[in-house]
Amino acid sequence: MVPLAAVVVAFTISNRGMVHLNLWPTSYSLDVPVFAAVLAAAVVGFLAGAIVSFAAAGGRRARNRQLMRMLENSKREEGLLRERIKKLETTLAEDQPSAPVSAVPLLTKKDAA
Repeated sequence: MVPLAAVVVAFTISNRGMVHLNLWPTSYSLDVPVFAAVLAAAVVGFLAGAIVSFAAAGGRRARNRQLMRMLENSKREEGLLRERIKKLETTLAEDQPSAPVSAVPLLTKKDAA
């Protein structure tokens, strides 16, 4: 920011001459320093570019908001489904009697082959 300010100050000091501006659609005219006319045109151009850029990105911002809502809904649904799975697993575990350890057949290497 400091280098930009230095350039603006140097430009202002070296362009102190006057220029006559006719504001065409109206009958007004002004006598202003050259640096004021140039800097005013630069500021107006910067603001116009910012407005155009902001308007052009409007569709992307709207799509981003839509995607964020969809993501939040998906996360909420995921949480509900995880809770439902946990409840169903506990219900299933409670309904099935547990088999004694000796009744569970063990696989041996011969059975696996």
